[in-house]
Amino acid sequence: MCAIRNDRYPHVFQPLKIRGLTLKNRLQYSPTVVLKCSPEGDVTQEMIDYVKWQARIGVAYVTIGNSPVVHSDSSAWVCELNVTDDRCIHGINQLVIAARENGAELSIELSHAGRGSATSSKNPALAPSDVPLNGGPLGHIKPMSYEDMEYIKKQFVDCALRCEHAGLRMIMIHCAHNNLLAQFISPISNKRNDEYGGSFENRMRYPLEVLAAVRAAVSSSMVIELRVSAQEDVDGGLEFDESLEFMKRAQEYVDIMHVSRGNIFFNYGSTCTIPTYFKGRLLNVPFAQEIKKHLRIPVAVVGNITSMAEAEAIVGNGKADIVVMAKSFMADGDIIHKSLRDKVGDVRPCTRCDWCGNANVYGTSMRCAVNPRLGMNVDIAGMIPFNKASNVMVIGGGPGGMMAAQTLCEMGHNVTLYEKSDKLGGLVKDAIVAPFKEYLRLYHEWDVRQTEKCGAKIVYNTEVTPELVVKNNPDAIIVATGSTYIRPNIEGIDNNKVKMVSDVENHRVKVGQKVVVCGGGIVGLECAIMLGMEGKEVTVIDMIPAQDFGKGMPVFNHIEVMYQLEKYAVKLQGDRRIKRFTDEGVVAVDLESKEDIVHGDTYVIALGVKPDDHLANKLLSMYAEGVYVIGDCVSTGRLIADANQEAFYAALRIK
Repeated sequence: MCAIRNDRYPHVFQPLKIRGLTLKNRLQYSPTVVLKCSPEGDVTQEMIDYVKWQARIGVAYVTIGNSPVVHSDSSAWVCELNVTDDRCIHGINQLVIAARENGAELSIELSHAGRGSATSSKNPALAPSDVPLNGGPLGHIKPMSYEDMEYIKKQFVDCALRCEHAGLRMIMIHCAHNNLLAQFISPISNKRNDEYGGSFENRMRYPLEVLAAVRAAVSSSMVIELRVSAQEDVDGGLEFDESLEFMKRAQEYVDIMHVSRGNIFFNYGSTCTIPTYFKGRLLNVPFAQEIKKHLRIPVAVVGNITSMAEAEAIVGNGKADIVVMAKSFMADGDIIHKSLRDKVGDVRPCTRCDWCGNANVYGTSMRCAVNPRLGMNVDIAGMIPFNKASNVMVIGGGPGGMMAAQTLCEMGHNVTLYEKSDKLGGLVKDAIVAPFKEYLRLYHEWDVRQTEKCGAKIVYNTEVTPELVVKNNPDAIIVATGSTYIRPNIEGIDNNKVKMVSDVENHRVKVGQKVVVCGGGIVGLECAIMLGMEGKEVTVIDMIPAQDFGKGMPVFNHIEVMYQLEKYAVKLQGDRRIKRFTDEGVVAVDLESKEDIVHGDTYVIALGVKPDDHLANKLLSMYAEGVYVIGDCVSTGRLIADANQEAFYAALRIK
């Protein structure tokens, strides 16, 4: 690889020197919990490989997220890195070596989840006060005594020293998102009556004591970064003026101020911490710009930053000194290299679906919905195995079919992609029309563009039959015929007030002022939000309980969707089975078999999809091997992530 002159992004690729440590550019891989450690927090080969991949992206430093200072009782997520015992030093050192050998410094975010800790029944969660999460039941929370506070302070110090002994030259202290240190600062979570509660001076006392203790313990060359929420986005929570005052005081002990946002333990606040697809770009940059005016140390900023052009503008215009990204790196680990080589159009966009972050909630494997290579062994992620060129028939031009075609062509196969309509995209073409679906819309445009130029022959307006397959005699067949909308045989379904969701979303039909959306899945809920934004009066009904509407979405996006429904006054009626459609309204039956009518001018059918699996079943019965069925045509309840993952790995299996 030849050297690339720094012409396109002259500011973001300037070095930055802090305490004698030279950072090669102004890019940081944001703290994330990637679920590659063991459940006990031990470093695995998979974790080492992941850090290698992160470092090869081209950032100045990689930060391992949320590493608790009391691993057994202060963890927020599973598989967090354990830094609490000297036996962990060797594994941490392996991560340091993995990062440095691949061009990046390593940092570790030291944290304590406080009242959000996943504790055992024996040991309660330590917190400033016994304030419950999300206004729910109190749970097992113990207000911290002075002894508890000294113990946790010592744990922060010991873990910082352990990181230094393992070879780290940087650490991060987590004081954002209403984790323990932030719980002391925030008036919503600190209800103490002693010198550590009440006034703002008192509320920031303990976090400052912890920072002072860590600074005094580590060597003078150790770079300390502090992560802070500019505001918590919760009524009664930390506001910007107090947060800024805390940062002014904290800069005495730290070297970089990392500006984030939100409160992970309160519904709307969490959607600002983990920005959803409803959130705009550069979410925290205005805060960082103001903070820079008041601090003498470098300022880092995170939050829906998606490109090198945005990073360049942030640094070049003096709004921050370091730009922090994670999801955009996950979606395309070559974003830096492509941007430097003037191939910005080839950068795969992140959809902000949060399929990656949802892994933390359930402890599943960290993957990316649009980038199947994420999480692969670093030594094979950049190359595709290939033996000989095969003639492969891909049936269906939705996300799965497009991923299959792109991957197969990269492998060197001869690919023909058949699409029964005149456009690629499948049902995603309907999913991108709402104004809040910009991120998915950009990914769809990228996906189509990459497919059209990948080298596959694309045959439009052709519905594949078994006879056509036999005639073509391919070496392998990938069936990605997707799904079709369900139009149930309900009495009155042909009433002219009844419209299909795809027609409503694409504005192909006229919609009245009062709308009844039939279906509490994500398609129905997003349609309801779109109609609410247009000023319609919307009611959503479904046979499932209202609290289960949208269930199955990634957690933080589900929280956002429910917030948006409330914002636009959408009414949710669960436990109602649709019986018939009439001119007056939708007649439904509740759990007690009592009929009720929901009046409306338009009734939208959004009752899900069913697999379009007729051709798949026929081909599976015709061929003993060589047929790969992927995506929606496999079963109901699938995601773009499923289609992309299955398409990629099906392509790899074709020899």
